[in-house]
Parts: sequence; structure tokens; C-alpha cells
Amino acid sequence: MKYVTSDIHGRLDRLKKLIETIELRENDILYIIGDLVDRGEKPIETIEFVMNHPQIEVIMGNHDEMMLYALKYKDEKQIERWGRNGCEPTIEGFSKRTLEEQENILSYIEGLPYFKIIDNKYLLIHAGFEPSRLFEHMIDKPLKDALIEQKDRLVWVRDDFIKNKALDNLITVFGHSPRIYIDKLFERESKLPYEIWIDNVYNDKIGIDTGNCYEGGRMACLRLDDHKVFYIE
Repeated sequence: MKYVTSDIHGRLDRLKKLIETIELRENDILYIIGDLVDRGEKPIETIEFVMNHPQIEVIMGNHDEMMLYALKYKDEKQIERWGRNGCEPTIEGFSKRTLEEQENILSYIEGLPYFKIIDNKYLLIHAGFEPSRLFEHMIDKPLKDALIEQKDRLVWVRDDFIKNKALDNLITVFGHSPRIYIDKLFERESKLPYEIWIDNVYNDKIGIDTGNCYEGGRMACLRLDDHKVFYIE
């Protein structure tokens, strides 16, 4: 079985509970589509846990990317941006690791892919992509190369991707934009508890961020094999 969740944000307790709930087995895979760190209590422990779990594969999120560029490359723009996005628990946990442990963590984050195509049916990505830019590049490039052309946007985009048509032959599964944000975008009232968002206009997108790091939110997991959804409070 193949499972997808997102936006862990240091909630290792919920991630472990999810693994127990879905009864993750040796031949199963759990994809985490970004944002292991920040905001929650155990971001570094979350990284260490997934690094050592053979059934978990992770895709880069914007918080993971900010951490990498701030701590490894000392990028001033990313340091400032990260400082506005709940970095304190991550910095605190990181500072308690040895230099070797810190290097291993940053090497792991740096090696994360920005997207993954599953069974020629699903595109897993943290935030989405810029549709017009992608389609323009796909005139003379395959999809993977066209996505790499806008790697800088794959962990950040929101409105343009959510509101417009995505891909014809793949369902894009994404996180980053919590359900409450998507409801506001379409001027709809959000209802608790938050549920995953399915694009019923274009039938090409599924948003699985149900506000795991926010009050009233929870963790969502989609099983790709049959679209069964699991929620962890």
C-alpha cells in the first residue's frame, strides 16, 4: 500500500500514531510531502525518525528548505524568512546535536527530492506549481524537466495552482496550503474538523494539509490505492 501525508511540523507523536493506525508494513510506503520541521515540539526528532525508517520517503517542503539554506548556507534572505515561520523549536533541537549529527541532518534534507511521480497516476509535491509556466516549458521538455525549471516555486505556490487546471494525466497531491486557507480562497466557510480538499472542478488535485500544526487541526493521510483517508487528532 502507498500512503501520503504532509506538514508534520514536529508533531512526531501524531506521525507515530499514524503509522500505528495504518499498520504500516514492510512492503508499504509512507510518503511525507514536506515540512518535517518548525512550530511543533520535536522537529529534529522527527527528522531523525524518518531518516531511519525504511518505509518512509520524504519530499522537500518550504520549511525544510528554509532550514537547509539558513543553517548550511547562511542565506540571509532565508534566515529572515525562516525567522518569521516558527523556526525556534528547530534551532533549539539542532543546537543540541553534535557537529556530525548536524551534518548528517542537513545532508539528508539537502538530498530530498522536490517531487515524485507515483505509478504514472500521481504527482506528489509540497505546494504545487505555476501552471502557465509549466505548460510553456512542456512544449519542448518532458514533465520532470519542466518541473525542475521552476524548482524555486514548488514549495511556495498557492493560489494560481489551486484555482486553475493542473495536469491532464496525473492527480497532483499537495500539502502546504491548509484546508482553511483553501476554503477562504473560494470564499467558503470552513468546518471543523478539517478534511482533505478534493478539486471537484478539474478533478486533478487533492490537498491533504488539514492544519496539523494549528489549533483545531489534525493530521491527514491519503491511501493512494483506494483513496481511503485517515485522520490523526
